[in-house]
Amino acid sequence: MVRTGIRASAIIIKDNKILLIHRKNNGEEYWVFPGGGIEEGETPEATVVREIKEETNLDASNVKFVFEMETYKGGNKHPFFFVDVGEGDLKMGGEESGRDQGVDWYNPEWVEISKVSEINLVPEGAKAKLIEKWLR
Repeated sequence: MVRTGIRASAIIIKDNKILLIHRKNNGEEYWVFPGGGIEEGETPEATVVREIKEETNLDASNVKFVFEMETYKGGNKHPFFFVDVGEGDLKMGGEESGRDQGVDWYNPEWVEISKVSEINLVPEGAKAKLIEKWLR
């Protein structure tokens, strides 16, 4: 599929934990919200459902838009959605699973909400908005 250059991301909170993707890339360790590039002809909501399945092995439902922000130069808007997920074992799939070579890796993890302010969660603007509006 052809990527549009726009991303869509999910905010998944369950049992006082948030589901994030823990990454190590080029020696830098950080967390990101599940999500990815919107493909041509795909809605942002469909992108979030597809990416959650690929990145966590969980089925998504109740996708609700919460905010968007400019996260890349050029004015591209990056929508964020609250999403519910079903039960299941977390497992990375999709193209990211093939990139795991021991040095750089992707790992879906449930993180205690109370720890969000302490971790390197990017994009920083979305982290700040999450803490300010929903985690106080």
